Amino acid sequence: MIAQTNLSYITTALTNLKEKISPMVQPIQIETDTKFICFLSIGNPSIRARVLCEINQSLDKVFQNLEKKAIQFVRKNHLDPEWMKIDYVTNVEQLPFQQLEQKFANTRRNYFRYGIAFDEQFQLAFLEQEINGNALIRQLPNKKIGLHDKNVNHYLKVKQSNKLLFMKEHYRNKNVYIFETKSYFKERTEEHIHDLYNGPLSNGLRKTTNMKDEVAHLIEKSTQFLTRQVGESGKFQYGYFSAFGKSIANYNILRHASSLYAMMEGYEIIRDEKVVQAVERGLNYLIDSAIVYKNEDTAFVVEHANNGEIKLGSNATAILAMTKYMTVTGNDNYLEIAQALARGIIEMKLPDSSFIHVLQYPGFEIKEMNRIIYYEGEAIFALLRLYAIDKKPQWLEEVKDSFDYFMKKDYWKYHDHWLSYAANELVTYAPEDAYFEFGLKNCHDRLQFIYHRETTFPTFLELTMAAYKMIHRMKELGKEYLLDNFDENFLVETIDRRAEFQRVGFFYPEQAMYMKQPSLILDGFFIRHHSFRVRIDDVEHYLSGYCQYYHERIGEQTNIEALILDV
Repeated sequence: MIAQTNLSYITTALTNLKEKISPMVQPIQIETDTKFICFLSIGNPSIRARVLCEINQSLDKVFQNLEKKAIQFVRKNHLDPEWMKIDYVTNVEQLPFQQLEQKFANTRRNYFRYGIAFDEQFQLAFLEQEINGNALIRQLPNKKIGLHDKNVNHYLKVKQSNKLLFMKEHYRNKNVYIFETKSYFKERTEEHIHDLYNGPLSNGLRKTTNMKDEVAHLIEKSTQFLTRQVGESGKFQYGYFSAFGKSIANYNILRHASSLYAMMEGYEIIRDEKVVQAVERGLNYLIDSAIVYKNEDTAFVVEHANNGEIKLGSNATAILAMTKYMTVTGNDNYLEIAQALARGIIEMKLPDSSFIHVLQYPGFEIKEMNRIIYYEGEAIFALLRLYAIDKKPQWLEEVKDSFDYFMKKDYWKYHDHWLSYAANELVTYAPEDAYFEFGLKNCHDRLQFIYHRETTFPTFLELTMAAYKMIHRMKELGKEYLLDNFDENFLVETIDRRAEFQRVGFFYPEQAMYMKQPSLILDGFFIRHHSFRVRIDDVEHYLSGYCQYYHERIGEQTNIEALILDV
């Protein structure tokens, strides 16, 4: 039996949604008819949302019919509806199918932000979120990006809106329709109805007015998401490809450690003891499964899942996770291991002060001199974080020596956020102009690109926040003269824009509901152009950036009004 409360919720929620949209919704002309077109999405964390469509000359009739369909669906499937989203069509464009295919070809993968209707009655029609949430548009090897018949038919079996076999060839010489919608979302546990953006890059993102509350929400939810991914053994569930709920099978111990670091950043704000417990399990897994000693006081992190590689960055992120844990908890039980890993970093340093990036275990021979520039910034940042705890002069001297090399080789051109973190940390102990100038250069020439970038790219917020923090330190020390050629106002504008825009990469329920198993990815961060991938390192970079934003930009203010996105 379906609880009467479920059916009452549908009726009440639809009434509320109708009241919300009635003053704004307008009928749409298609061919010679003028009608209202609405989609209702119903879901909960356990199922992919069912999407119902209704088209009628009367808005009252649209909602009456949607209510009947929704109740029938809930009864038939014994569903507990927690999420409801209404989309009303605001614009329809007719075009030849060949022209639609050209649009696909000219659009970045997973960035097609229109709905598609294959007939004027919208009997076969998909919202943008259905298209992307079910990978209905794909690029196969040696072929152009386009509609994927197999995925469309697979989804239609679930949707049950069309029992005929879909073949895109059937539409080759016909016209089809693309459309835009305006959306509102209602969660059962909330009175509030969320107004969603409908811009080309922000479509479906909930609007907010108070960034302090919203950023705190993102930090809490994503920290708890990472915490849930840590199993009893201390190993993470590494990630998911969201559309079909597929687990990512490989593993990376460097990202394991850096995710633990980000979790401790989140813990500083949300103070949930489950986070610390998960981090402890994760650190113990790291130590037991991946750390080896070359001699009694020099250790390395071995990537057993990748043929026994020893990465400079893996030693670094292990130190960062341990030192962050020790700093926040006041517990120093990982200090000796962190020091041994630091000696491993120094052993990977060459006479010219550059670094070897990858060694091969068990022989410790050089495998690759250079792999990823991030490793070097991670390494010196880790040494600085260790120095902050044990005050051993060796670590600071090694960092200064490395920075001389980085400045001589113009490493600022790599715009590495880890180097910005390191520069920011270094000036605490050695507030020299050259280090400040390096930190500013590392960010400044990238600002225009960051401001306009259409992908979320979470390390951009980390990079800009490091520069923001450094500028405050300059002012405290009376070094404003170093800012003569730096546009501080544009930096702040870029930071606030990125903080708001990066929310389009968060799996709010109104986005997660279109994926196969929403509970797997709900409250995680994703990378849209990687098939909505949710991976622990994706989440940790978003989380770290928002933690910095919360501490440094929001501070003690009770409200920072959110930007209105124009994308």
